[in-house]
Amino acid sequence: MNRPTKPTDQTPTTSSVQPTGTADLWGFLAFSHGWTWLFWGIIVWQEVDVWSTPWAMTLFAIGGLGLPLGGAVMTARVAGRAGFRDLGRRIVDPSRIHGKLWVVILLLYPAVKLAAGGLAVLFGSTDLPFYLHEAAELALQPVDLLLYLGFVLLLGPLPEEIGWRGYLLDRLQLRFSALGASVLVGLAWFAWHGPLFFMAGYYARAGGAPDPLQFGVAILLGSVLYTWIYNNTGRSVLAAILFHFSGNVSGELLDAPASVYAYETYLTAALVLVVLWRWGTQTLRRRSASADAAPPVPDMSR
Repeated sequence: MNRPTKPTDQTPTTSSVQPTGTADLWGFLAFSHGWTWLFWGIIVWQEVDVWSTPWAMTLFAIGGLGLPLGGAVMTARVAGRAGFRDLGRRIVDPSRIHGKLWVVILLLYPAVKLAAGGLAVLFGSTDLPFYLHEAAELALQPVDLLLYLGFVLLLGPLPEEIGWRGYLLDRLQLRFSALGASVLVGLAWFAWHGPLFFMAGYYARAGGAPDPLQFGVAILLGSVLYTWIYNNTGRSVLAAILFHFSGNVSGELLDAPASVYAYETYLTAALVLVVLWRWGTQTLRRRSASADAAPPVPDMSR
């Protein structure tokens, strides 16, 4: 049996097919925002708790398909079958992730959260940095824990990353630096969440919707870290999915007061500055990374 081969420079992928206009971006946004906002907007308009009725949950699930559909459909349109196969490989192939990056992907977000809690206690901002009631209950119920982890994976990381990093980031890095592309993905990502701030019941378990400014800053900072990981793992969508999953799980199970979130933002910003200084704003990639690690650097002189 022939082993699957990695894409070559001649293989069309979303990171190699040069843009000839903006249809590749607008086509994706029609799915990611147009499709999603259409179905989620109905729930907001009806002012119904999203988890209270089957029809609301159905519309919510259908709306959530906008990102993976956009990523898959536009990948096939831009790069054909070869690009579609490349996307599939990048979603499931763990061999693109090497050594210490596994630690970064799985533990960076929990480590930052725990450090933020420690700083909040150290500087007297709070005596109780985390509310661990839900985490303790899940730890005693293995089946419930597995169901919860599966729900978190399917609700956000898996479908979202097929679109954000699986497609959009590649197309933007053909036009802009890695930092510029990260900011643009972050802005699109933040805007995509817009209807959720007005959707009754969505943030009920978290005690209400997060502060939009703080949430937006967190997404923009996080987007840079996602690009850094993505570009240093051979464009691994799996790495982005796992990083997203780690962030969501630690964010929910290590529920914290506002003071801890503030320190978390400061620590993440400091980390982003270190990454930009060490790996550079143009590619966010180590020099020894493979050619498949990121799209070629755009010619900014044109």
